[in-house]
Amino acid sequence: MFDFEIKISPSLASRFDRNIDRAQSFLDNEVIRQSRPFVPFLQGTLANTAMVERPGRIVYPQPYARRMFYGEGYDFTKTFHANAGARWTDRAKAAHLKEWVAGVKNILGSKE
Repeated sequence: MFDFEIKISPSLASRFDRNIDRAQSFLDNEVIRQSRPFVPFLQGTLANTAMVERPGRIVYPQPYARRMFYGEGYDFTKTFHANAGARWTDRAKAAHLKEWVAGVKNILGSKE
């Protein structure tokens, strides 16, 4: 399970109330989507079952997901995902954090 929760100070929260849920949903979906190329993939079960457990928390519910995430005893195949390997959300974050922040800021700054 991985936490990617948007945190806003209480003094500013009312200013963004309307858009916080939209921004969190955007972030949750982008983390799953942009982590996918890094997720080990053989038959696709792990990559295809990622889900938002609650806003800000992404889970990969397969019983072996934790071992794979930490790379315990795995030699990751690159056949389907060339960037597959351990700590996939960390590597996606390193590659896409600026995009995620820009998207969240865009949503929070919008009037809709």
